[in-house]
Amino acid sequence: MTEHAHRHPAASEHKRTFVRLVIVFAMVLAAAAIVAATLEAPPAVGQVSDRYERLWDNLSDRNKRWARRTSRCESGGNPRIHGGGGTYHGAFQFHLSTWRNAPKSPGGDPHRKGWRTQAVVAVYLKKQDGAKTHWPHCG
Repeated sequence: MTEHAHRHPAASEHKRTFVRLVIVFAMVLAAAAIVAATLEAPPAVGQVSDRYERLWDNLSDRNKRWARRTSRCESGGNPRIHGGGGTYHGAFQFHLSTWRNAPKSPGGDPHRKGWRTQAVVAVYLKKQDGAKTHWPHCG
């Protein structure tokens, strides 16, 4: 009997079907990766408005030092970071409800704002509630 006679036609068809499924699966994964990269691309850090530049310029040196130190402790100073499994946002690791209700907050999501805008909001929040209320370890 020849070697060819031992092959089963059904086995070849199963192998071709398996290869096709692997190719389709790879194509679906590639498409999903492209969509995910598009949706999860980091947002552009917003420009600091004149209002927030003025507010920053009017802060005391002590408050500016506090803001730098606190943001470094909270996030390494990264205004675009998310922590706590996505619960905390921006350089000062704001909870969204805290950010949106804080004095001088422009609303939205802090990680879409620049560091100085976040710092101004953090300093005014600290002035209102105290640093240990929102930053018990870093403030």
